[in-house]
Amino acid sequence: MVPGAVSPKDKLKLVTEKISSLPTLPKVISEITSLMQNPRTSAEEVGRAITMDQSLASKVLRLVNSAFYGFPGRVNTITHAIVILGFNTVKNIVLTASVFDKLGGKGQCGTFDLEKFWLHSIATGVIAKEIAKKVNFRSSEESFLAGLLHDIGKVILFKFLNEEFVQVQQQLEKEPSLFIDAEIKSIGITHNEIGSWLATKWNLPDDLSSAILYHHTPVLATKHRTMVYAVHAADILARSLCIGAPGDKKIPVFSSDVWDDLKFSRQLIDKIYRDIEYELEKSAIFFQIM
Repeated sequence: MVPGAVSPKDKLKLVTEKISSLPTLPKVISEITSLMQNPRTSAEEVGRAITMDQSLASKVLRLVNSAFYGFPGRVNTITHAIVILGFNTVKNIVLTASVFDKLGGKGQCGTFDLEKFWLHSIATGVIAKEIAKKVNFRSSEESFLAGLLHDIGKVILFKFLNEEFVQVQQQLEKEPSLFIDAEIKSIGITHNEIGSWLATKWNLPDDLSSAILYHHTPVLATKHRTMVYAVHAADILARSLCIGAPGDKKIPVFSSDVWDDLKFSRQLIDKIYRDIEYELEKSAIFFQIM
């Protein structure tokens, strides 16, 4: 490193220290995480913890009863939702609702449109979940959440680091490229790193943090590779379908390691595209809870 230069780790620290109003997740997230670590915890106990936040509980029930989860009967209580869906799925729904509550909405800066960004993120989540199913990866619901959050660092830049975000936008105008390449050239820190930092601050599971950090460089992931690989592939497939807008107009190169490891083929991609069509239609519910 050049003498006097700021290391990437220190640069991340300097950038994140500028955030004075970074949102925190509702207290209920840490409470249900703690409850779920106890094998004796009942659905009623977790349900009571979630319903302490009435606004959040209402959004969770709207999601549970939406076509996205596809239950024929009406689910009227959080406890009932837990019994039907299981602890982990309900926790993921709570986290999804919380993220949209804190970081959703509309807005634009230059070519970056927040609503289109979230459309891309939701599509990436839907496709990551479908890939997980196709490769028999048991964590399909977690893969949806990982896909949804893979670019969360861009939202932090957009909402809380305006000076740095404008620098990235100016770099993209000067030299069209991937968002991550523009970040490296203009501010020396990437949305992957900012998003991973946020995941740590929010105490999110390691697999989500890994997917956020390595979705552009999947071969660097030393653990949780299947989830990282699924999100890497899903991001590219969502871009190729032009669903929403991730903040740039480029499509990253598909990692040959991911292609080989997940046994991708043109036929598999065609099947994924066919099978996600209805899932994408159902995902409109997420915009209704923002």
